Amino acid sequence: MFKPSAANTASTSTKPPEEPVTHQEPVFTQTCADMLGITNLDSSAAELMEFLARETLKETLRLARTWTHRSARRKVTIADLEHTIKYMQNTGNLNIASVDTLNLGIHQLTAVPGTSGGLYSFQKASNDIDVDKEDTETFVKIPREIRLISYPLVTDGQPVQSDYTVNVDEEDGTYFEKNAPEVMAPIQEKTTHQNAKRSCLQMFREAVKSTKLEEKVGLKPMAIEMLTVEQQIFMKDIITVCMGQDDKKRHEALYTLENDAGLQVVLPHLTERICKSISANISQRCLSLIIYAGRVLRSLSHNKACDMTVTLHHVLPALLSCCVGRNMCTRPEADNHWALRDFSAKTLVGIVREQVDKRDSGFTARRLFDFSYRIFKDPSSSFPMIYGTILILQEFVPDAKKAMWLLTEFQSMSVCCKQHIEAVNRTAAQQLTMQEAAKLSQQLTKTENILRSRFNLPLTSSGPVLNRKFL
Repeated sequence: MFKPSAANTASTSTKPPEEPVTHQEPVFTQTCADMLGITNLDSSAAELMEFLARETLKETLRLARTWTHRSARRKVTIADLEHTIKYMQNTGNLNIASVDTLNLGIHQLTAVPGTSGGLYSFQKASNDIDVDKEDTETFVKIPREIRLISYPLVTDGQPVQSDYTVNVDEEDGTYFEKNAPEVMAPIQEKTTHQNAKRSCLQMFREAVKSTKLEEKVGLKPMAIEMLTVEQQIFMKDIITVCMGQDDKKRHEALYTLENDAGLQVVLPHLTERICKSISANISQRCLSLIIYAGRVLRSLSHNKACDMTVTLHHVLPALLSCCVGRNMCTRPEADNHWALRDFSAKTLVGIVREQVDKRDSGFTARRLFDFSYRIFKDPSSSFPMIYGTILILQEFVPDAKKAMWLLTEFQSMSVCCKQHIEAVNRTAAQQLTMQEAAKLSQQLTKTENILRSRFNLPLTSSGPVLNRKFL
């Protein structure tokens, strides 16, 4: 277990004999003995304890350093020392007095004189085991005499012998057998199965067939870290001011969200509550509060120190709901819900372009394009819903060929809008539909000009008919 290293032996052998080696007293062991009240500690025993403590400490530090290196940490922590001590206890390195685990005790260590003057080094005398002695030793087995005592049952004050217990003769105390009841099945003799002699390959194949193909594993849900009291107060004040009526304080709060470099900690909590607020206000058709919440997401997306990718599962559905929601307000003929759809679409495009496309190589953009096109072609979609998809389709179109195809789709939608605008005998509901169709037609015309100038497409060009799943 403890052997002097080759480096120490070589260093001691090369020293000149005329230089006297200073005698090192076991200071630590002697101090501990004095603290415990032990006064009769032999010097050789103290030296041995000093050596064992030093070697155990060195081995513990070596294993702790290895544990730290494999755990990809720079410094040795308390957890590394705890794991190392548990490992040494499990492997028996600390139990030096145990013989069962082949860790020979202290009495097997012999001193090597002349290594360091008064301080000795110790080594094992021999690790060989006398096999003949082990074979010749016999162990005396102590026989056990098992005696069963039958306790009778008592019915109406009279003892009644049970049919399931062994009977005892009351006079001499001997046991005798009694016929068991017929309900007890006889013990069957062991029979060797016909397929008992099988090859290892057959046994392995049968074992593989009997293994479980599916295993149910319990996963602990991811818990969001709790915020400090100061962070909770800050988030409460920000939400209160941004959703309040004071315009000056709201602008100051939005400016803080755009420039504060320490918002990453509160970002998951803040975006979750803002997105829940958007969902609740869409259900209540409160347009003003939806706009206020959208401005908060817009400010957070402009903050260079915030990584919005950790909250995409909340932000993208909320912004898409603002873009393609059917009813966003109680008075669609008077309220400007078109500005909310444009604002939300621009915020969505900005987040995807600046933070998401660099990581997934445009996969999210393709999914958003496909989602918007399904709403664009759905017969049940209203004109405001189609209006919210125009900017997403315009920004996420991949190349000129797809742009030509998209222009063809926009032209057919423009024709449909003109038919609603030129219809006669309109009711109040049809009058609102005509206004929505006119707004959508203006947006389509504007988008067509942008696409033609971006990809240098002629005015008379029309793209081929492509499948919806072209991406």
